[in-house]
Amino acid sequence: MQDYYEILQVHPNADQETIQAAYERMRMRYDPTQLDGVAEELVELARQKRHDIERAYTILNDARRRAAYDAERRLEDQRSQTTRTEDSTTRHATAELLDYRPLPPARRQERPRDFNTQPVLSVAPRQRSGRRTRSTRPLWMTPVMVVGITTFVILLSSLLITTLQGPSLTATESTGGVTLINTPQSETDAAAVERIMNQFEGQIVQARLVAQQRPDNFNSWMNLGDALYDSVQIVRERMPDSELYQERLPRWIEASEAYSEALAIDPTHIVARADLAASLCKYGASANDPVYVAAGLAEAQRAVQAGPDDARALLHLGVCLASSNPPQIEAAMQQWQKVLTLPSVPRGIIVETQQLMQQYQQ
Repeated sequence: MQDYYEILQVHPNADQETIQAAYERMRMRYDPTQLDGVAEELVELARQKRHDIERAYTILNDARRRAAYDAERRLEDQRSQTTRTEDSTTRHATAELLDYRPLPPARRQERPRDFNTQPVLSVAPRQRSGRRTRSTRPLWMTPVMVVGITTFVILLSSLLITTLQGPSLTATESTGGVTLINTPQSETDAAAVERIMNQFEGQIVQARLVAQQRPDNFNSWMNLGDALYDSVQIVRERMPDSELYQERLPRWIEASEAYSEALAIDPTHIVARADLAASLCKYGASANDPVYVAAGLAEAQRAVQAGPDDARALLHLGVCLASSNPPQIEAAMQQWQKVLTLPSVPRGIIVETQQLMQQYQQ
């Protein structure tokens, strides 16, 4: 279990102002964009550290998530203490069973090959005294039972999620920042999720390698941004409250950085700016950070100004409006209505627009 307080270098009792200051300091220290001319291995380490910092801040900056994390952290400490106590007891019991009495004399003869140089007593000291020490710990608190109960709860939770959420996603129809998922009826939800996750992981590795090799190529950065965007968007749609989504939350930032690199090459590209806006707004909404939402909304408005009839720009402007504080649902609905009236809109954008309208109408 990661220690988020250690990652941000703050005390577990630190207040929100201290956590905010530590986050800004650590984020600046490990900014990979400030490492020009540094070995790629160090840049990758900084990128991973930045990932950990963003995740730690996401948890500790939200009061509800921080309380849940603190509770889990205390439980983990208790389990570790129990394990150390059991190990110490086991070592002590083993030591009591060893027979330290002098070995019989060899009488100038070679010991047999099967001679035991570390004999143990046939009966433990506690048993010889006629008393048996029984554990006062309830049966359900034993390690085996704890593992069994935990496994059962996880399986039950997975079953409930599968039942409530319906068919899962397997095949993707990528539309660049908007992913439409189709699921074969013969494939289970868990298997589908695992397969699609593995697929995106491979795409991200390949896209990142291409972007590093061709940093001046617009499409290489767009492909990296889309791979990162889709890998976290799928989890957001299917498991928004899961630990997996919390782990992948910083990918919104990584996707926005990739789109920013693409915009540095072509500042007039509407799709890149719209996808940058969506990445910032979705991260800000999930991390409860209005700064990112405000930045994303500004980018979305710029994208719509440059392309008032661009379906993706209108879609993502609606997302940012709905993510703002307070949410501007009516204004978001107006943008999504425009998307549905445009000709030749990709199917993935239409489906996502309809899903968003249905979600916010409820």
